[in-house]
Amino acid sequence: MKKITCSVLLAFLLTFFAAAEEDFFSNTLGLSTGFPLYGSNTLSQDVNEIPSDKRVIIGAFYNFNINVIKQISFFAGADILCDFNWNADYYKHFLHTGIPVGLKIYPGLAGFSLGMAYEFGFRTDFIKYLTGEQKVLPTAWGNGFKFMIEYNFAHDTKYKHMPTIGCSWNFMPRGNYSFDNILSFYLAGNF
Repeated sequence: MKKITCSVLLAFLLTFFAAAEEDFFSNTLGLSTGFPLYGSNTLSQDVNEIPSDKRVIIGAFYNFNINVIKQISFFAGADILCDFNWNADYYKHFLHTGIPVGLKIYPGLAGFSLGMAYEFGFRTDFIKYLTGEQKVLPTAWGNGFKFMIEYNFAHDTKYKHMPTIGCSWNFMPRGNYSFDNILSFYLAGNF
């Protein structure tokens, strides 16, 4: 029985390897920026107190992709988005960390895809008050979701190292009935 199951599974995988134009396994590495919308009113007010020219939002992500067929790709990865806010005497930095697991669907419009993922993660707040006191405050782990729209220039071509551009919306619970919404824009490389 085990030999039959292994043979069927091997035939199934070989069929997908033969049918896929892209590599069965691929990687995506990218840089992002965005707009974190904090669910906590206190946190939102704290961020708004700092002048906008003293704020930098930058992130990075990595996805490991399994390209099952031309129209469907599964992925798992890691996201980091840093929201740096500072003034002369104090700072409030926020590090968003997430682990998404999801899929992308290509509806037949070249490299255009729609994606969704289950994501779990947390945020760590690094704060220095006017008094000079410093704190590191991690939030509780949250289970959220992520929706993506992107265009992968490598999807329908023989050149697999073309870039991907996209945007996403990430909804993450942070504990104490607080939810962060993160709108991101990204540019990624495929390899």
